[in-house]
Amino acid sequence: MPHTQSRYMQDLGFTDGKIFAGIGDLTLISGTAPLTKNAFGDYSFNLGNSATCVFGVNLSTLILRRLGMFEDLQEQFGGGGIPGSAQPQAYRPDQIPSMSSAQQLQPRAAFKTKGFRLKSLDVIQLISGAAITTNQIGIAMNQHVNNVANNVTTILALAANGLPTAVQANPYVTTISLTSAQQALISNVPGGIPGYHILNDTGLWVEVDMTTPGGGTARLYGVDISIEYNFN
Repeated sequence: MPHTQSRYMQDLGFTDGKIFAGIGDLTLISGTAPLTKNAFGDYSFNLGNSATCVFGVNLSTLILRRLGMFEDLQEQFGGGGIPGSAQPQAYRPDQIPSMSSAQQLQPRAAFKTKGFRLKSLDVIQLISGAAITTNQIGIAMNQHVNNVANNVTTILALAANGLPTAVQANPYVTTISLTSAQQALISNVPGGIPGYHILNDTGLWVEVDMTTPGGGTARLYGVDISIEYNFN
């Protein structure tokens, strides 16, 4: 190990990250769906008969992003050229035999990638009374630059995308998975290679649209988000 006051920065991300965007994180953008206590521990947005609602959550407010950083390595392991440390030198001698060039670590010349990669979403809903008229989900990325028109990229087109419409006695948990190409759009990596979401001043929005018919009701409990993350 090099004798430096430094930090450990890993290359590989953790693939088991989870963030639950519940009713405290989702925003009711339009329509009427009161926050409701259905029972102790059971809370949701509740849509009544003939209700049309748009919900949204900006994942950039929930999940840490990092822009990346260079390796912080001591390239020279010995010799008289090491700058003196402000710490007491009791734990090592002042002169350390130099290593050969073959033993030197070669720091990378580009930023180490950090941030998060969106993998999938579990949408949790209850449909009662009559089949829901509209049930859609979409994901869009909006990058803001000073005095430039908003740059909106569609990651997942707003559509049913597998969300249910039929009545069910108990809540649905529907998984919406993102393809590698969609993950690459989020990271803005050329060549369609999935990377991490690290862009400055950029919101990553999930939108859920729900419309109930006459005689039908519905609940939205939240969205459970699966991510790969590399923050340390």
